[in-house]
Amino acid sequence: MYLKDDKIDVTIKDVTFRTSRTAVGLQFILDPTALTGWTDGTSARRDNALRPVSNGDFSETATMAARLISISGTAVAANAAELQIMRDKFVGLLADGLYTEIAVSTTLGTRYSTVGLEGTPSWTQQGDTVAVFKLDMYAPDPHLYGGVQTFQTGSNVIVGGLKYRLSYPLNYNLSGANTIQTVKNTGNTDSWPSFIVTGDYFSGFSIDDNLGNKVTYTGMVTFSAPVTINMAKGTATQSGVDKTTLVNNRDWFSIPAGATIQPRFTPIQNGSGWCDIIYRDTWI
Repeated sequence: MYLKDDKIDVTIKDVTFRTSRTAVGLQFILDPTALTGWTDGTSARRDNALRPVSNGDFSETATMAARLISISGTAVAANAAELQIMRDKFVGLLADGLYTEIAVSTTLGTRYSTVGLEGTPSWTQQGDTVAVFKLDMYAPDPHLYGGVQTFQTGSNVIVGGLKYRLSYPLNYNLSGANTIQTVKNTGNTDSWPSFIVTGDYFSGFSIDDNLGNKVTYTGMVTFSAPVTINMAKGTATQSGVDKTTLVNNRDWFSIPAGATIQPRFTPIQNGSGWCDIIYRDTWI
């Protein structure tokens, strides 16, 4: 829960709820003390199995339950017609039944979640130009995320052969295909990156975290058909087709909370191209 004087913007689709009132226009004024489920943690869930001949349960790894988020506040309009417009926009905001991104911005930055409608939107008119509202949302993924961060490594790497411009004596056995990029997760729980490899790598490539975990893709990569390695899902896809069967050394790795890793991209044979590293700081 936030305090009364906290400056917060909550954006859902094209509607922004603000704790501070602006000078003109339709105003969805957010009550910061009524923004719940965002700063809270989430509950743990387990499939408990009873110990048949001893005390207690078997120890099961816990997973985190979904997140429930609620906002409420006051809608202020210049006249009754504008208030009706605000009502229609508010009630229809999540009425398509789909999931959409919510962004919560404070002085410390912006975090994101994906939400759908939970329960019934509440809209109670207090006068011709004022109404109070409440919106409950369901976030199936309990994590909160920072903005998408993208780093590139391995650009125009050539493995083997000759490197131009030529220098003498000629070196036919170049090392330097292994290229390293440093990435940090400033969140409080694991961040699972994705890697998009683009180029001419006819025998595939490997990606490791420089900590002993490695994923190797043994299929062909071309400029027109990049390969995406999704560490969270444990999959490899190419042009929308699942190619996970071409992956060995399946040491799917994350970026631990508050930690830095140095992912290394290594083509298996001669080739040129690059690898995009995509991840988000992650909180629970």
